[in-house]
Amino acid sequence: RGQGSGPLWDDGAQEEAPAGPPGCGYRPQWDGPHGFPVGGARIVGGKKAPPGKWPWVVSVQTSNFHFCGGSIIHPWWILSAAHCFTDRRKNIRVAAGSNFLGQQNVTRWVRKIHLHPLYNPRTYDHDIALLLLEKPIPYSWYHSPLCLPDPSIVPNENMWQSCFVAGWGLTKPGTKQGSYALLDVQVGLVDWMLCWRWLRSLTKNMLCAGYEQGGRDACQGDSGGPLMCHPPGGGSHQHWYQVGIVSWGRSCAAPQSPGVYTRVANYHSWLEQTAAHEHQPFRVPQNSLLQSPAQSGGGGQQEAQVWTDAYSGAGGKWRRPLPALLWALGGTPLALGWLCPRHIN
Repeated sequence: RGQGSGPLWDDGAQEEAPAGPPGCGYRPQWDGPHGFPVGGARIVGGKKAPPGKWPWVVSVQTSNFHFCGGSIIHPWWILSAAHCFTDRRKNIRVAAGSNFLGQQNVTRWVRKIHLHPLYNPRTYDHDIALLLLEKPIPYSWYHSPLCLPDPSIVPNENMWQSCFVAGWGLTKPGTKQGSYALLDVQVGLVDWMLCWRWLRSLTKNMLCAGYEQGGRDACQGDSGGPLMCHPPGGGSHQHWYQVGIVSWGRSCAAPQSPGVYTRVANYHSWLEQTAAHEHQPFRVPQNSLLQSPAQSGGGGQQEAQVWTDAYSGAGGKWRRPLPALLWALGGTPLALGWLCPRHIN
């Protein structure tokens, strides 16, 4: 199918959705007493992510072409990178609910794209975008929201633990083919001053993740996707928070060239004000969501009710799609000087 086609549904195959979302950053199939462990699955240097592992990660597409990633932060809102949309503002849709391009169980057209007013296309400062959908995304086993961080929760970003990045981008630098399957890789946060010594164009609106020796990183096609971490304190069933947005890098997985991410915690006010202006407001979750669903005395349930009330679903059911057209992935990386954005042209 060409541009404008929707998913192909198997109307006879339906499954029950989870009873109710316990809050953002929670994976129905992975977290909780009977969930699968996070594991050490490690894009470049990554592995295929099992279904439901990252239910907030979406593919941003135009004309059946994946060019960037994004994350569900609210039923009506997708968080992504501004540089993905400097030359693409029409006929954009997001695909959620499947780890394989072309087999999504939910697609939504983007009604409006908000780029940060201070976004600098030369330096990638303020590289953040907020996408308003035509219809909300319902909660299910395979699509749910990611938490946004608050400095009061983790005052020092180096305290974040178990950080992952996921996407459908290039698996080897210099190639032209992205991944058909969602890949993830575990990365470590890099001290800001150390990263600044390697990448002098770094600003305080950016953070770095990767390894000094290289080998694991996001790459072209991963732009706009989330850098996801656990807060400190241990525990295998904590909520996940979006600490960064895949933005740029000098290269992919090279030594002393970690990936650079937009620092999400710097943009709470802009995100909330933008959403309120469009009459689909949300608030950045507070400390109550640090608890697991089993421990939560109400914070998670309150957030769940916000999520539930934000859309009118079909009796809590979702439908599994038949395999749709396999998305074509291609293009070449766009290099501006020595800065290389991580979207596919």
